[in-house]
Amino acid sequence: MDIRDITITSLETITAFNVSTGNYRFTLDELQNATIANTLEKVDIVGKAGRRLSSLKRNKAVTISGTNGMVSGGLLELQTGSDAEHKATEVLWTDYLTVESNSATTTYKAVGTAGAEIESLFVRNADGTLGAELTQDATASEGKFAYAAASKALTFTGLEDGVEVIAYYKRKIVADVIENKSDVYSEKATLYIDAIGEDKCGNIYHVQFYVPKADFNGEFSIELGDNQVVHAFEAESLSGACGAGNSSTLWTFTIFGENTEDAE
Repeated sequence: MDIRDITITSLETITAFNVSTGNYRFTLDELQNATIANTLEKVDIVGKAGRRLSSLKRNKAVTISGTNGMVSGGLLELQTGSDAEHKATEVLWTDYLTVESNSATTTYKAVGTAGAEIESLFVRNADGTLGAELTQDATASEGKFAYAAASKALTFTGLEDGVEVIAYYKRKIVADVIENKSDVYSEKATLYIDAIGEDKCGNIYHVQFYVPKADFNGEFSIELGDNQVVHAFEAESLSGACGAGNSSTLWTFTIFGENTEDAE
């Protein structure tokens, strides 16, 4: 039968798999938009007096792009070429502490060189701005504080009760980490783009674009600010995918009913 004319009513997901192994990579399920842009190079064949006799068509290209409403760790892995690791790592922590009897306690244990675990410590002014900076030393004195990492105890001299200080320090945690390394580049993946469609008679269909081999662009931005943070992506479809049936396929477009039964 002829493929049906259809209206896309809902963009559902983009699911990525490893090109060579077929292993699952990630799913983008908060898609704001997605575009499949097709280009074609056309060269005119001309005759006498520049008359166009025909055209030579070549170099089809397909670019898949879009934005996801949430930052995707799996997509970051493809874009940076680095796998996420669950491991021990250090993060910078900021503590807002109140001094009592010239002492305070950090919320977590500061790590680093013994005797220099606290990166920076400031007295906090009444208006919330940073005041005098105190430096770490073995013992507390005027303008200096001491820190005992084992007990997380800060010791001061000459600070009144109720004075607030701000401490910046590194703490060690176990977390999921992706490192964007300078000598590792973006990767390729197999993509399935799923949507819901409706024909002129109101029948509901499942629409699926299959991209056998998508080369993800390592140029991307995650814009931070007052607006919602979105994760943008772009990939170019390549021919020659392993096990794709027809190695020249850039994408396939499939429409089927929501209750379509399995084929024998």
